Amino acid sequence: MPNKSHYTKDGFVDVMPSKKNLMNLCIILMGVSAAVYFLLALIWGRAASGGFFFANGGDFFMDAFNSIRDAAQGKEVYSERHVIYPPMANLIFLILSRFTDSGYNDTDFDARYSWKEYGSSMLFVLITLALCFIALFVLVWKATKRGTDNRRIVFAALMTLSVPILYMMERGNILILCVMACLVYAITYHSDSRVAREIGLLALAFAFSLKLYPVVFGWFLIVDKRYKDAIRCAIYGVAMLILPSFFFGGPIFCLMSLYENVTGWSSGSGNGIARAMQALNFSAMTQSVINALIYVWVLICAACFVLSSFFRPEQQWKTWAVGVATILCVPSLTGVYAWAFMLVPLILLVNRESATPKYIAYVTLMTIPFMYLPLNAIPLEAILQRLLPTVTVQNVSCAKVWNYVITAVVSIFLVTDTFVDFGRFLSRRKENKKLDETVTEASEV
Repeated sequence: MPNKSHYTKDGFVDVMPSKKNLMNLCIILMGVSAAVYFLLALIWGRAASGGFFFANGGDFFMDAFNSIRDAAQGKEVYSERHVIYPPMANLIFLILSRFTDSGYNDTDFDARYSWKEYGSSMLFVLITLALCFIALFVLVWKATKRGTDNRRIVFAALMTLSVPILYMMERGNILILCVMACLVYAITYHSDSRVAREIGLLALAFAFSLKLYPVVFGWFLIVDKRYKDAIRCAIYGVAMLILPSFFFGGPIFCLMSLYENVTGWSSGSGNGIARAMQALNFSAMTQSVINALIYVWVLICAACFVLSSFFRPEQQWKTWAVGVATILCVPSLTGVYAWAFMLVPLILLVNRESATPKYIAYVTLMTIPFMYLPLNAIPLEAILQRLLPTVTVQNVSCAKVWNYVITAVVSIFLVTDTFVDFGRFLSRRKENKKLDETVTEASEV
């Protein structure tokens, strides 16, 4: 363990033996997976090279172009297009629509792929995504505190080029802004600069205004009794939620429509587990039981997130990890690009901890979803069709199944470790109480 002189004023380790630096493990895992993936792509060609993209790359950029077309409709973005994005996200897409061709913006859903005919629109979206990519790289590089400059650059490059980020970029999904905002909030949370901390509060409010669920990370402010900061952050968040709504029919209309659209999407096309159970002809009762068990597990994860902040405040990265896992366990939020949120606790982890068996396991599990695994090269759908010829199986890939499996494994690992740490906390508390009583009795004698 390094001595106190090895720590900076922010609590980060300034000098760390290479063998104990967890960043090296991330680099090795990502580097090896990239080399293997490159080799398999040379052998298998397209079957491997496009394997981890949505629909094997057949729906390129459509999260961006669909959203631009939807937001360009104004109020109808909620009433007719049934979009599930909050007003801030739609406002950003509305602004982007002012720079894309109006002929494309007015097309219906069946003509959505015609963006390829509009060169200026395609170029504009590419430039926008490239700027987001560069911004994320700089943020990861700045957030990483350990190791040499070259290693930090390599780590930032590998994580920025990881599967969840590339998947997100291929979709053109606005989640990239949400991930960057959460990262800004995390790295400025303990800053000595009041301005930096305020920027972090604005970043969390912005993340909330884009996807709503990042609001859970405001819990850190409550636990640390930063009540004034929490109030200001809440004000920022409400303002970023309400003000953009006036571009789309006003707050009441937007929020009511948003609730209806999200509810319908979560119980329908947005719930991959529900679609799988329907495809396998599960009874209504079985589906209800499985859904209930899933949400019970989500509640357990949420409880661990709430408790974690109280008994291990010095390991905030663990609370971040449990919070992200809670989000990922919600069926409608389980997705490849949603794993990008795990980048925040992963960076905090490699910044704070040394390589021990436990933390090596943590880094390995948290890094696996970022690795280049050509899972879609496995014809799972064809295999299932042979095994279950009477069942209609569509849009089932090995990557999707793996995504649910690794989400379950990581969440179980995090919850188990939370209970273990909580047990140790209670034991230490009991021992300290006995020690205090002994000291008190001795002083009275």
